[in-house]
Amino acid sequence: MIDKKPIRKDRVLLVIVILLGVILLPILLRSGGPEPPESPLSIVEAPPQEAPSLEEPPMEEPSFVEEPLLAEPRQEEEFVLLEHVVEEGETLSSIASLLGVSVKQIMASNRIRSPEAIRPGETLRVPKEGILHLIKEGQTLTDISLTYAVPIEEITAANGISDPGMIYAGEEILIPQVVASPWENVIYLSKGEETRFIWPLTGEVVSKFGWRVHPVLGYHHHHNGIDIDVPVGTTVYAAAMGKVTYVGEEEGYGTLVILEHAEGYYTAYGHLSMVLVYTRQFVEAGQPIAESGNSGISSGPHLHFEVGNREFPVDPLRYLP
Repeated sequence: MIDKKPIRKDRVLLVIVILLGVILLPILLRSGGPEPPESPLSIVEAPPQEAPSLEEPPMEEPSFVEEPLLAEPRQEEEFVLLEHVVEEGETLSSIASLLGVSVKQIMASNRIRSPEAIRPGETLRVPKEGILHLIKEGQTLTDISLTYAVPIEEITAANGISDPGMIYAGEEILIPQVVASPWENVIYLSKGEETRFIWPLTGEVVSKFGWRVHPVLGYHHHHNGIDIDVPVGTTVYAAAMGKVTYVGEEEGYGTLVILEHAEGYYTAYGHLSMVLVYTRQFVEAGQPIAESGNSGISSGPHLHFEVGNREFPVDPLRYLP
């Protein structure tokens, strides 16, 4: 007879746990196990990508940066200065055609008053574009800009000038894009002659220098200039290069402009209707300085024109062509 031992409960519980493990383990492995803890990062699902296109993408429009008002200084090779030695039988017209410039450019750049004034052996200098300007004592770049009606920025760019205040008397600079040069007025108002002064305008001289009876006040007096009969608003030109020393109203003269010239000479322009210059401005011969009028004590529209040597008035007709 075999003795039966009682079944221990702890062994039965162990067997049940093992059986449960054998049954549940494959199920847990297939389901991926317990969910992982939530990640602190927020993941955004990317949008679905479109199928690649076989067409070439459009080219992007180039972007342009606006250039500054003051352009970069031009390179020296852009300032082309031509020289020509006059040969026997040549004329200004034939030389201009040979160089590819205008007769006006040659005359203004070389300060020639008459086409017949050139001589064989003379060297003419002229830029390919624009005209040459000789800087005078006391002349500023602002003065030059006003003379030719060309902006300072264009003059500095054409000549590679970095500091507009650093220009020197005796130097020649290029004036680009000149529409009208004062020298054209010099050629016309000098009648092609080499004289100290040119006519300030054209018109009939109705009263000369010297003693006369005043046309308005009626007394006998010395007339210190000449009166040129012209309509109100006629352009008045500088009779020579110089500096403006006076702009204002003067008894008898009305609106008056006075210019100071070399060697102690001065010129005065009276009875004006409008002034185009200011005190201390340097002007070139032939440059517009005013418009004629009928201001002051005047018998009618005209220009009163005076020439003085230091403090003494002289007869303008002695110095005019």
